[in-house]
Amino acid sequence: MDRASDHLTAALEAPGGSSARRALRRVWTIIRALWGDVDVDVDLVVRRRDSGVEVLRTAADLGDPDQLLQTVRADLASKTVEEFVREWRIVD
Repeated sequence: MDRASDHLTAALEAPGGSSARRALRRVWTIIRALWGDVDVDVDLVVRRRDSGVEVLRTAADLGDPDQLLQTVRADLASKTVEEFVREWRIVD
């Protein structure tokens, strides 16, 4: 089986976007942290191994970002690219 992990990689990265978007997101993260809702501001990013092109970026602010990363990596290791794309609804 040709695994998705042969073609895609996943990592936690600093938030992307314009400087204005990052600033607004940082403020919103601080507000949510004051409410005890979130204490981490990172994105889960999936990229193509061959080109480094980003195919998925989403805020990893619900639950434990490390657990989300481990779940994605397990899916990459156990699914084909087609299955992974379908499950995570990636538009490429």
